[in-house]
Amino acid sequence: MERMSMPSTYAHYRMGQEVYKSLPALARTTINNHKELYDIGLHGPDILFYYQPLAVCTVNKLGYDMHEKSGLEFFKKAGKLFCEADDDDKEALLAYIYGYCCHFALDVSCHGYIDEKIAKDGVSHTEIEVEFDRSLMLKDGYDPITHSLTDHIKANNANASYICRFYDYLTRDDIVKALEGMISYNKLLVAPSRLKRMFIYALLRVTGNYKELHGLLVNYKENPLCSDSTKRLYELYD
Repeated sequence: MERMSMPSTYAHYRMGQEVYKSLPALARTTINNHKELYDIGLHGPDILFYYQPLAVCTVNKLGYDMHEKSGLEFFKKAGKLFCEADDDDKEALLAYIYGYCCHFALDVSCHGYIDEKIAKDGVSHTEIEVEFDRSLMLKDGYDPITHSLTDHIKANNANASYICRFYDYLTRDDIVKALEGMISYNKLLVAPSRLKRMFIYALLRVTGNYKELHGLLVNYKENPLCSDSTKRLYELYD
């Protein structure tokens, strides 16, 4: 199995906060009551990539596989799950589904172009997405070299007990571990010092992940190879 690149994070979170502001009052109330689940849902199955991310395993493979399939399969399962759930659980499940819808919409809008850019210029998926994240963070007044991307991710049993229901054969503990990995690996990749960057690049080379994952470190300066893709992704994002 060919591994996919791990995802960037900021654009999905940012879009979700913008969508929230435009939703009807009833939907906003649902999200307000379960904001942590909504915010995690904004990352869709990408959270699974962070479960033992340096080697393929059953959990992260499910994340890869889901990106190769139609989203209809997930939403059919989600609809059935929601309809059959106890009334006390429906609102929490719906908040996660709302977030997942945002993730799916952005992926569908952008990934076709990203695949074309990769084929044309040989730039990695992660480089393209992280350069776009970098531009968005600068636009929002953040320092992209030091900004934490996962403060909104809450890895706890309560959240995981809902999320695991959406994924075949995954347990609550699997989801907690994936979310903890998302937090810890994103913190690792916040690397303002050159020494830390050298260490991370060396680790990626040793584990055979350099080609796919080195682009996850935000560049000090704009990557000119991604100037056109950043401009195009703004158009698709809007």
